[in-house]
Amino acid sequence: MDILPKMKNYLLPTTLLGSIASGGLFTIALVSSVSPAMALSPVEIQRIAKQTTVQITGCDFGSGVIIRKNGSTYTVLTVAHNFRKSGCQLTTPDDTKYQIGKVKTFPNNVDLAAVTFTSNKSYPIAKLIDNSDRVEATETVYVSGFPLSSAINTSVFTIVKGDVVANPPSKQQGKGYSLIYSNNTLPGQSGGPVWNERGELIAIHGQGDIDTKLQTTVNDNVRVKTGYNLGITVNTFAKLATTAGIDGYTRTTVAAKPKPVEDYLANAILEENKGNYRGMLTEADRAIAIDPNNARLYYIRGVAKFQLDDKKGAADDYTKSIALNPRYPQAYSNRAYARAELGNPNGALEDTNRAIALDPKFALAYVNRSLAKFKFGDFKGVIEDTTRAIAIDPAIAIAYSNRSLAKSELGDQRGAIEDANRALAIDAKLGEAYINRGLANLRLGDNRAAIPDFERGAALKPTLAQAHSNIGVAKLQLGDTQGAIASSNRAISLNPNLPEGYFVRGFAKYQLGDHKGAIEDANRTISLRPTFAQAYANRAIARLQLGDNKQGLADLRKSAELFKQQGQMADYNRIMKAIEQLNRAN
Repeated sequence: MDILPKMKNYLLPTTLLGSIASGGLFTIALVSSVSPAMALSPVEIQRIAKQTTVQITGCDFGSGVIIRKNGSTYTVLTVAHNFRKSGCQLTTPDDTKYQIGKVKTFPNNVDLAAVTFTSNKSYPIAKLIDNSDRVEATETVYVSGFPLSSAINTSVFTIVKGDVVANPPSKQQGKGYSLIYSNNTLPGQSGGPVWNERGELIAIHGQGDIDTKLQTTVNDNVRVKTGYNLGITVNTFAKLATTAGIDGYTRTTVAAKPKPVEDYLANAILEENKGNYRGMLTEADRAIAIDPNNARLYYIRGVAKFQLDDKKGAADDYTKSIALNPRYPQAYSNRAYARAELGNPNGALEDTNRAIALDPKFALAYVNRSLAKFKFGDFKGVIEDTTRAIAIDPAIAIAYSNRSLAKSELGDQRGAIEDANRALAIDAKLGEAYINRGLANLRLGDNRAAIPDFERGAALKPTLAQAHSNIGVAKLQLGDTQGAIASSNRAISLNPNLPEGYFVRGFAKYQLGDHKGAIEDANRTISLRPTFAQAYANRAIARLQLGDNKQGLADLRKSAELFKQQGQMADYNRIMKAIEQLNRAN
């Protein structure tokens, strides 16, 4: 009597890894401190930017800005990391392509570069601000450049509005970056100019959302993408220009007024980059003590609390942030993460819907909404949202990874592997993508291919118990019951509340003839997940082997009932057939 199914009939799915808290480039809309009389209209700033912003191609995709003309030689300021490869050329606003001359990099590991091109044409020159230290938090700024996106075939000029988060000249984030701002940027805009409302160049954009490391939370199923855009200010450029071989620029020495709140905010971001979330929380508390009505500060503190596993405290701070600024999409998106973790997927879905309504181009909000849909079993909805995110920003590795898992759940294992491969091409250290690819291979029956992927994922995510549990499944299907037990023990040691760990170990024990041990592990599985239908079936078979037909039949009936409730009619019919056979035998 074949009551116990083959392992392939109940492969263990991984959870939706890497999406719930994938924050983005968190922006808020605050009133600029520049007086209306001095400010230009957005259209006027766009015209200035479009006439002076250039595209860099051939070696990489980036942007730059024309800052000088000497005879027929023009100088373009950009970032040094655009020139990791040779063969660069630039395209001017009139779509003329030029070979780039000598690349001058800056001392002290500052991520700036100045390049030249020669032309008899006349191109406008960007006006540099006289003292970038005077730029204040909440001032409106614009970033122009040529972003990459899968939604369009070729890069086109764009200009993105945002505001200054902090400008503490003495608190650099590394490689000369100090200006922190909220504009949503994409790959390809690195090296592009940052403008104030007077149409003056205040900084060079260089680190954006895609450059910010995904921070792992205490829950391995949740990741928070934190941080803001960073730029290198005009003052930093002017200070080092002569040393870099660019004459004619001197640093303005007018003293800027002290900015204690911005200093604390910059300190918080520095602590975050170091992974010191206690320090980040302390700096945020200090800033809030000075400025208790600043929506962004509560948002930053919420990020720190979430990383410290204080999800309720994080949700409360995001709520305070929203109360101060109801049009803050990133606060809604991050509150969604916290709500989902607090067991409120409906609230998470509402928050991500609100974030997207406020900012339809907020790519990571679609990724975050996909998690709520995953929790509801809406795998097609997951695919729709992750596909939208990819269309906006094709460099979001976790979007491909999560779409991979949704495809796997819908039976498209080849498509799942393809998406996992895309995720890993973007981020070779994304452990979740290896695990999801391993799951797809497992479901295809390619256990030997699955195990190395699970092991690689486990190495990158050493506290992720599910990876070891899945290794146990693959080893069981290869007949390595002792190896399956060892992997399950590892999973259980990492997470004593992981039902799959006990489930796999119990199955392995049953195959080794340890029926009592199998029952003990099935008991533990059921206590952790009372709706785990197959666990009742496995316990039933072990009980039947020990001669406990009464309890064995009771477990089979419970298993059949759960399978029917869950719409798994093939498994329901299989168990009912077994029950009929047992009844006839008795």
